[in-house]
Amino acid sequence: MRTVDPGGFRKLVAATAVSRLGDGLHLTALPLLIAGVAPDPTAFAGMAVAQALPWLLVSLPAGALVDRLDRRLVMTVSAALQCLLAAVLAVAATAGGLQLPTVYALAFALGCCQTFAENAATALLPQLVPVDALPTANGRLVGAEIVTGQLIAVPLAGVVFVVSPGLPFLLDALTFALAFLVLLSLRGGRARGGRATGEVARAASASTLRREIREGLRWLAADPACRSLAAVGGVINTVITGCFATFALFTVEILHTGEVGYGLLMWASAAGGAAAGLAAGSARRRLRHRPLLLLSLWVPAVASLAIGLTGNVVVTAAMLALVGFGGTTWTVVTLSLRQSVIPRHFQGRVMSVFRLLSAGTAPIGAVLGAMLVDHFGLRAPWLVGAAVLLLAPGLAGPALAAVPTGEGPAGDHKSADPAA
Repeated sequence: MRTVDPGGFRKLVAATAVSRLGDGLHLTALPLLIAGVAPDPTAFAGMAVAQALPWLLVSLPAGALVDRLDRRLVMTVSAALQCLLAAVLAVAATAGGLQLPTVYALAFALGCCQTFAENAATALLPQLVPVDALPTANGRLVGAEIVTGQLIAVPLAGVVFVVSPGLPFLLDALTFALAFLVLLSLRGGRARGGRATGEVARAASASTLRREIREGLRWLAADPACRSLAAVGGVINTVITGCFATFALFTVEILHTGEVGYGLLMWASAAGGAAAGLAAGSARRRLRHRPLLLLSLWVPAVASLAIGLTGNVVVTAAMLALVGFGGTTWTVVTLSLRQSVIPRHFQGRVMSVFRLLSAGTAPIGAVLGAMLVDHFGLRAPWLVGAAVLLLAPGLAGPALAAVPTGEGPAGDHKSADPAA
């Protein structure tokens, strides 16, 4: 893969992969910790709220600040704070006597740091690689995130938690310490370089944070392609969340598997996503954006239909891998499109809107999925989801029409400037 700053890109991948390993460790271990502190449904619901609130409350301000600040510095400070927070959790969990409000507060703080780090990493990548290398670069990043954050972190957290409740958080702290050291050696990341003129920079520095957030929202609202990608992304997230919200019950009552079977099925979905990340660059060289976007919607649609109709564990595992493959392909292709057309000084703000939509539609999808199960049974979310995904390209029309040749429109990302 051709890069403007090969060393910088490798460091970004390494830091991101290690950070996602830490995220996966504490996201998996926190519910286990709650089970020992206050084992009741209300406590678990509170943890889900604490983990979701940063994306709803902090995403837009984080995006605006990422556009003001050195993105490498944002990631570095976030890693340092996450290391400190995880270390506090490790000590408290090992010593015992941990109170529920403390767990919630630390989980919320970790989520806030993750919000800043992910916004900064997404905005930094186009400064390290040229436009034609974005699909391969994003594929490697997303693939590394899935491998470390899901395939490795989830089972590892469960195993080490049995040894000591504080051990997953200690390992978590060590991963963020390592990411911090890697990011210290990464150069570049200033948000206001490149094509942003001095006049634009002066106007931005004089504006309030609220005004900058509105500017990002207006830019997205005025761009048909990105606007349709945001809408379809929200629909996809709603569908997938609705399907998986009751999937544990589906595995018990329809597939007749236990907890181990459920874990293996979820692992199959993550494996499909990791494979898509690794294959994204090669697929992009052979196919244009339009067929890739259509396949990333229709393959999961067919797979969801099969899951809704089958009762076979092996078939379900294979179909879940296809759902993961299609979802990651959509993420990589659309992320690359967005990075190629969004002006550099708007990257953080506009990308944060996409993350906000993903976080905001998740609870909606969970509620809708539960309602479908209540009225029509456990297969209903998958069957309805298949129909929605088949129709989703109609909503994605402006985005598909905007890049019929697979090339991004002219903009300020035709070349990358690693010094920016």
